[in-house]
Amino acid sequence: MNDKEKARKFVTEVKELAIKYNLPVFVVTEGASATLNNNSDAVKHARDSHKEWEKKHNFDPYEDWSKKENK
Repeated sequence: MNDKEKARKFVTEVKELAIKYNLPVFVVTEGASATLNNNSDAVKHARDSHKEWEKKHNFDPYEDWSKKENK
């Protein structure tokens, strides 16, 4: 498993925990990120900041790698 695959596995596990505990979350690693938000200003701010970083570094902030990998 390469680093990108490890990052995506980790992010998926964090997202599953957030769902289990019904908590908002934003997690980012090199190669993967995920957001689940239900009205958390802190999570919104973190994700909005990350979107700006992605744009500056020529990444698509709206890409959903999890859907691509589950096909």
